[in-house]
Amino acid sequence: MVVERRCRIKRAQPLNIELSAGTLRSDTVFRVWLADGQEVLLHVEFQGRRSDRPMSWRMLDYLSRLAQREEARCLESVVIYVGAGAGLHDTGEYCITGYSGAPTLSWRYRVVRLWQMSAAELLALGRPALLPLIGQTQLTQPEQELREVVATLVKLPADADRARLLAALTSLLHDKEVLKMLEQLIEFIAQDPLLETPYLRRMREKGIAEGRAQGIAEGRAEGRAKGLLEGVLDVITLRFTPSIADYRRIEQRLETVSAIEQLRVLLQAALQAADIGEFEQTFNAILQ
Repeated sequence: MVVERRCRIKRAQPLNIELSAGTLRSDTVFRVWLADGQEVLLHVEFQGRRSDRPMSWRMLDYLSRLAQREEARCLESVVIYVGAGAGLHDTGEYCITGYSGAPTLSWRYRVVRLWQMSAAELLALGRPALLPLIGQTQLTQPEQELREVVATLVKLPADADRARLLAALTSLLHDKEVLKMLEQLIEFIAQDPLLETPYLRRMREKGIAEGRAQGIAEGRAEGRAKGLLEGVLDVITLRFTPSIADYRRIEQRLETVSAIEQLRVLLQAALQAADIGEFEQTFNAILQ
């Protein structure tokens, strides 16, 4: 029986790890120090509705190689499933037995299905960096929940963080009515100069300078496209840790894409792809 316990995180350090065998990469690995003094290696994977290999076997590879590479005494692994139905049958607990029925090999990891979570659960975590994912959860009170998210994000101290997180929040919402509600909330809250972000200010100033309704629409579209482009690059960097050459190549190609819907598809692909090669396959298909 596994006894769950909660402990406050004192400090976390992201690790840039590429596992040795083939092109296998882990999404994100952190070295975490807890308030009780324990050190934990935390491994997080994002996965969409499909995977070239069953997730259970991929996770076995990740866990064994991370344990050997880092000589981890305490290792926690989490798979976060994005998209309705993703990971529906993944229990996170697997075991292979010997002829006697005794376990020969067993492994486990935590499974989080965003599409089954309520927005309230995500808000309760109190982690601003996770708030853009709220569009992948179940919104029971959209206006109230989105208002809380926007109010939290626009108060972040770093301008760049506010812009990226607001852009990601917008891009991960697919319900048109909810998206319209979000845009209105962002504009309403940002009317207070103390809460304004450069991202929103650029969108508005361009519209005012042109002085026409068409100009306003174009300004918003340009700002949103730039935010989406930066969001795709952030996700790629976080998940795949590409080389400088690969990063610049993808960045240059992204700059040729201006359609909002295409950039949204690319952001979704960056979140769901198993590796950078799969992401680029999606990219190639879009550009054809």
